[in-house]
Amino acid sequence: MGCMIPDPSLNERQILRIPVGTEGVHEARRHSRILRTIEDIFRSWGYLPVLTPVFDYYENYRPLLDRAREERICRFPDREGELLMLRSDITLFLAKQMGPALRNSVLPRRVYYADSIIRYENDETISRGEFFQVGAELIGMPGREGDLEVLMLLREVLGALKLPEWRLHIGSRAVLNAVLDTGDAPGGRGSGDSRARAQVRAAESAGALLEIRDREGLMRLMGDLGLGNAEGRCDLLLFLGSCDEFRECREGLIRGCGGDAAGRIGKAVEDLTGLTDEMAEFASPDDIRIDLSEHGGQPYHTGFTVQAYVKGVNTAAASGGRYDELLGAFGRTGRIPAAGFSLLMRKIEPLSRAVDESPGDADTVRVEGDSFAQRYRDARRKRRKGIPVVLS
Repeated sequence: MGCMIPDPSLNERQILRIPVGTEGVHEARRHSRILRTIEDIFRSWGYLPVLTPVFDYYENYRPLLDRAREERICRFPDREGELLMLRSDITLFLAKQMGPALRNSVLPRRVYYADSIIRYENDETISRGEFFQVGAELIGMPGREGDLEVLMLLREVLGALKLPEWRLHIGSRAVLNAVLDTGDAPGGRGSGDSRARAQVRAAESAGALLEIRDREGLMRLMGDLGLGNAEGRCDLLLFLGSCDEFRECREGLIRGCGGDAAGRIGKAVEDLTGLTDEMAEFASPDDIRIDLSEHGGQPYHTGFTVQAYVKGVNTAAASGGRYDELLGAFGRTGRIPAAGFSLLMRKIEPLSRAVDESPGDADTVRVEGDSFAQRYRDARRKRRKGIPVVLS
């Protein structure tokens, strides 16, 4: 067979264009070394690697997706007409994979992953939506012990990467749910299922407004839900400051929510304050911000949420939180506590100072010799000592 000649009718730009995400040798080596640094930390904490499928049946996940996430999923039919989706969130795929397997397992389980995810970005090329996600999940450890382990593990990873400036913005889905609970609003006490569905819709709407810190939009939403003290509720949800600042004003913020809501909201706020106070015993206060506009960004979050912001990156480089009901959606009877986080590697790799910036072959040794056999034997001896060797 002869050489395949490109069809001359193809657009020249398409033939010559290199897909976004393509890396050269130096970038790939840098990625590998940063990934190894992160994986070494995960293993040192007792976390074991797991793999998830590249695609799965869309209907398995549809009930767990809000509208914004659903619009970003890449879907396609299989040969039998079943609708499949590409992996857009490893936590979801991992929950589906591990949920049934945990029925008779000893808990807790500690796992980590490192793989690509695909999210729809635009019509031009799917490669623009490809990201490399690294994360850890702690399954089966409830309450503050589990929350602290996940947060301190994330903090250690960010510190090891030697990023220029970073902070953890810690919020709470529990606080958001308490603020939006319509139990104290006129006509707010319906059946359990109807209230739960309404809560999910309200949280989805509020989440979109919180992401852009739209106070006026939040006020209108509170009115539509029939919630009183809308201004006070917005003051709480839009709080952003240090742990000391929050400690000083939290009582006033809770009172501002008024009515029966103050009790429910107060408990969620106290849980968050206790978590950040205990974390501050091991972490610098400068590394932590309480940010109640951070709601997790996923409908399956149930407790604390965290986003890591790095100087030089315009969106969060890492995100996570607690999601105690997610695994139960895939076959586990009842609730099972779980928490975790993920990092988007391509956002932080250019900023990390954790790896040597020297050329890719600077740490290798070249062996000389009159014959291949002589060079090979010399190289093999050096490689057994852990020395990278190139046959000259």
